[in-house]
Amino acid sequence: MMFLVKLLSVFISFTICQQVASKLPPSHFQKSPWTWVCRERKCTKLDSTQVPPTETGHPLNVCKLNCGEYGSLLPKPTIKTEIGAGFVPFYPNNVKFEKLEGPSPRTKRLLNASVDIFKSYMLQSVSRYAEDGEDPFPENSTEYDRLSKNIVKVSIAIAHPFDKLTLNTDEGYLLSVQQQEDGATVIVTIQANTYFGARHALETLSQLIAYDDSKNCLQIVDRALIQDKPIFRYRGILLDTSRNFIPVPKLRRLIDGMSYSKLNMFHWHITDTHSFPLYSKSVPQLTKYGAYSPKQIYTIEDIAGLIDYATIRGVKIVAEFDAPAHVGNGWQFGPSAGKGELAVCINQEPWTEYCVEPPCGQLNPVNEEMYKILSEVYKDMLDVFDNDVFHMGGDEVNVKCWNSSSTITQYLTNHGKDLSQESFVELWGQFQIRALKLLKARSKDANMTAIMWTSDLTTKEHIKQYLDKKDYIIQIWSEGRDPIIPYLINEGYRVIFSNYDAWYFDCGYGGWVGGGPNNWCSPYKGWQQVYGNSPIDIYANATSQADANQAMKQGLILGGEVAMWTEQADGSSIESKIWPRAAALGERLWSNPTTDWSAAEIRMVANRQRLVDRGLDADQLQPEWCRQNEGLCHA
Repeated sequence: MMFLVKLLSVFISFTICQQVASKLPPSHFQKSPWTWVCRERKCTKLDSTQVPPTETGHPLNVCKLNCGEYGSLLPKPTIKTEIGAGFVPFYPNNVKFEKLEGPSPRTKRLLNASVDIFKSYMLQSVSRYAEDGEDPFPENSTEYDRLSKNIVKVSIAIAHPFDKLTLNTDEGYLLSVQQQEDGATVIVTIQANTYFGARHALETLSQLIAYDDSKNCLQIVDRALIQDKPIFRYRGILLDTSRNFIPVPKLRRLIDGMSYSKLNMFHWHITDTHSFPLYSKSVPQLTKYGAYSPKQIYTIEDIAGLIDYATIRGVKIVAEFDAPAHVGNGWQFGPSAGKGELAVCINQEPWTEYCVEPPCGQLNPVNEEMYKILSEVYKDMLDVFDNDVFHMGGDEVNVKCWNSSSTITQYLTNHGKDLSQESFVELWGQFQIRALKLLKARSKDANMTAIMWTSDLTTKEHIKQYLDKKDYIIQIWSEGRDPIIPYLINEGYRVIFSNYDAWYFDCGYGGWVGGGPNNWCSPYKGWQQVYGNSPIDIYANATSQADANQAMKQGLILGGEVAMWTEQADGSSIESKIWPRAAALGERLWSNPTTDWSAAEIRMVANRQRLVDRGLDADQLQPEWCRQNEGLCHA
């Protein structure tokens, strides 16, 4: 229904534009004197009257489709990319999906939904120009009569009924585009082992089509053969919704953007010390005490709908419940409910003594009632989220917080422990062992895998004692030169990269605690830095290229994700802070390019415009002049 509403709104806008067009002055309809021809893999801007007879000019968006090895594709394909030199014009309604072969009813439902999204892309690309008073479908013209005969026929075949995205899902595809001898028919075939590969193929196909404002139609390349699959299994974005609540419609738009860049993991950092916006049907007090307001809550229905929305777009939602630190507001009800202190140091001052940022709070690891509630939280989350992978957080435990609790210190003393750092780390490790058992007991997947942030528990001294490599994936958030990275991989741990010196998107803004010109992880991470941060190279530089290749074969370097922490962001600003930088991550993790950012600049600028055309508030990268004059904005 949502797609029908969207399509109807576009057609209504066309009707309005046609009505407005008759009232606009003639100057509004003047065509641009400029055209673009592809020279030396760049679209060169020329006066349309000065194009040599040996060349053909096109509008910029059309020229970009096949100029250069990868045209405007982003991320670029990894195995084979062949794009023809010509184009075939057509109208959106003449895209015909003739065969949609899915091996299960659910696969077919997902595929039909993805086809509807693809169709909406076609209309969106036209509607942007229709708003200027153009009639995108000039039916009473000779040109319309000619172009209306052109048809794009699409067939999609999916081999296997895998409809759940996991770290082992085959996301590859084969896409063929071929103009027939009649000149009016284009045959598109897509083959994929899974729905997710077919969905990626449709995204690629959409990037081989552009609106031609000189002919008021769409243009598709006359030939293409693309064989493609991702280099990394895990390609994600983390979004924090605790420090500031992010409305569900904004989460959908984030997932939309991820699908455009073939990013496949939405790491949802739902709760933290600041707030508990996740509704828990088993322990509703957590939401009652922890949500910022009754309107700033994620219901079970919200989450279930979001999971389906994400699955259709090739995205898995990885839920995180961070513990034992980063827990506070929402857990205050313990004493009044007769359950004792479930968490300690909640909102305790001075915060600088007990946590890394206000407010403070950590679970009470010596309270048995806390473990009962923790088990219920896991149950509620695993009842709605996928069960095969779960993020347990596990970073930034502050010993001073636990040491300030007489209940905890007395417990340690009674068990013959001193109050040293090592005693508290042991207490933390025992908490983690119990928490994992509770998580697995609530999971329907016997092979449940947990993810943990790097911390004092993941050091050489402690990790083998508390975190078995069969049970855990380690997410690295320290610097890329951290010596723990080669150690973890050498010891056989699977890792996800989020090193803050390249992939933290909250960096580069003013300090929000105590003033100061910069926040803790400044400077700002531009798309070029995001693009250049290669997990394989980080490990290879610490060991050797041969070791890095072997680690990839063994599945130890899973990929990475950028992190959007929201101390200084909310629903009004996250899009421009994430996009188009996250598209650079998309290419880095899908393609693992061997060239630097400069080889991708033209496609990145084109892709940013595509994101805007599809409705995202993506930040601008360069003046528009640079987009129209490719390759002339290098220092």
